[in-house]
Amino acid sequence: MKSNAQLLDEVTAAMADAWLAACERRVIGAIAEGHVVIDLRKKVCLFGPASGDECRDFIHRAAALDVLRMLGTERVAGAAMVAGGHLPVTLNG
Repeated sequence: MKSNAQLLDEVTAAMADAWLAACERRVIGAIAEGHVVIDLRKKVCLFGPASGDECRDFIHRAAALDVLRMLGTERVAGAAMVAGGHLPVTLNG
């Protein structure tokens, strides 16, 4: 069983990785249908066309889900998507 300090270290590292990856995602409004989200590292379109606000929301939600997935909580990440981002009080069950 991991200590609270170990869990905190894992969460912090996962959040840092996801934040750095999110910094490489850009909202581009250069197409007639609206805006898209581009990942500059992978050079792919991740989302869109959509409004600029929807694209920015996508970047934030994707980063949060990336953290949950890195922590091995795929079930919690899926539940968070269905619940509109409202996580339960406890993540253990």
